[in-house]
Amino acid sequence: MRIFITFLLFYSAALQAQIRVYDVELFGKKIGTSTVERIDNGNGEVRFKLNSESEYSNFFMNKTSAMNFDVVYKNGKLFSAYCKNVKNEVTEITTVLWDGMKYVIKKGEETLQLNQLIDYSAIQLYFTEPSGKSKIFSERLGSFCEFESARTGEYVCELENGVDNIYRYKNGVLYELEMSKGASVYMRLVQ
Repeated sequence: MRIFITFLLFYSAALQAQIRVYDVELFGKKIGTSTVERIDNGNGEVRFKLNSESEYSNFFMNKTSAMNFDVVYKNGKLFSAYCKNVKNEVTEITTVLWDGMKYVIKKGEETLQLNQLIDYSAIQLYFTEPSGKSKIFSERLGSFCEFESARTGEYVCELENGVDNIYRYKNGVLYELEMSKGASVYMRLVQ
């Protein structure tokens, strides 16, 4: 009986989680993996997690990247976000927290406030096509980014650092993300 109950609990939890795995590719070669998870905890709480690691080496350079996100939505609104981005051993951490009246955003030594409720942010792009959205809140940047539809199933977000993120969807599922600044890095859906 105990085994049966354990199985039911595990099966129930598995039904509440969605996982997407992407290969990270540069110049047609796999350089890393990204895993994004959506977990419905019930009672209106949904948690998103992202873990990504990549490394590229050639004769002239060695570049590494690691990202970890932990984002919580409550009743359809962003409640909190923790984003750690490490590029070539330089670490950036951004946190976002709803205090009941406003968002308190900490990015490095900078603290900002935002009064506008957020009901859609960058982490959700992995699970929901952003039809009709003209701006998206970036948990990593701690700010809104302009977002436009390039054509059916394709959306472009131009970042301040000159990188264009191009999101491509089939049947509402993100199958490819192209990050373009000179050379393009691709994230391609594996499962």
